Amino acid sequence: MTRPFTSLISVFAVSDLEKALAWYRTWLGEPDVVPMEGVAEYQVAEGAWLQLSNDDASLAGKGMMVLGVEDAKSYRQELIDAGVAVGELMDYEVVLTFDIADPDGNRISFAQEL
Repeated sequence: MTRPFTSLISVFAVSDLEKALAWYRTWLGEPDVVPMEGVAEYQVAEGAWLQLSNDDASLAGKGMMVLGVEDAKSYRQELIDAGVAVGELMDYEVVLTFDIADPDGNRISFAQEL
């Protein structure tokens, strides 16, 4: 079956967009797009976007996504150096992973295939 998809947007609900953006700026910089009030978007890979939205605060903190990285250990250290609280590096023999969470508790995992 052919899949006609050209992009992926993962939406994280946040309770306070400005508070969330202050945190995301520490490791992603300024949003790539602010398409409308209450929404900001980061392009995290070619054709892949993370959208922050304060449209429905009752959903805040329930998001999860996994981002692939080439070197989990060094990227984890970059995040630590930027002041982001990171979880432990987990070695599952086929993948190295670690997690971070935004102020609302949306979880982002980073994974390096071994």
